[in-house]
Amino acid sequence: MELANFEFYGTPAGSVVIEEKDRPLRTYEQNETDFTHAVLEKINTFYPEAGKALCEIYASAQINKPYFDYRRVHRFIRCNLSVHDNRPDIGPDGIFRFEFISCPLRGECKYCDILCNPKFNSKLSDREMQVMKLYATSSKTEKIADILFISIETVKKHKHNSLLKLDLHSLSDFITYASKNQIFESHE
Repeated sequence: MELANFEFYGTPAGSVVIEEKDRPLRTYEQNETDFTHAVLEKINTFYPEAGKALCEIYASAQINKPYFDYRRVHRFIRCNLSVHDNRPDIGPDGIFRFEFISCPLRGECKYCDILCNPKFNSKLSDREMQVMKLYATSSKTEKIADILFISIETVKKHKHNSLLKLDLHSLSDFITYASKNQIFESHE
């Protein structure tokens, strides 16, 4: 599932309402597994400290995986994206746009600035580094998939995530960045 153009807001009762372009408003429910997994993947890739904190908070629910996953996403949205406004919380580029959420525990909660307003992970994973190194040597997507024994879609996802993490817009930007910062030399 592609995450783009979502707006969320929290209700006084604690629910999360999802506003999605060309779809009626809906309350986020546990049965939305595709949405849940897509959000968790973004959290774990781009905000791993928040992902770890969410696992810690809801550790007792791990026995029921669908509920465990749902609770983690629900909490992440409530802590970071639950103010209703005119700007999508997940933009057309798929990037989270965090909001300041008024919380009575701000400054006291041990997860302050870990779960709420989480730190973006700009470090490429080993697999992302492998994919980008192959791209930098002029390999094509299909060849990279064959070399690494992964799907073409997975190669594209690693490329996309790498560019997002490094705040770059194209492969040529990445090649310039990699050369300037000697990222492959320091990763071998």
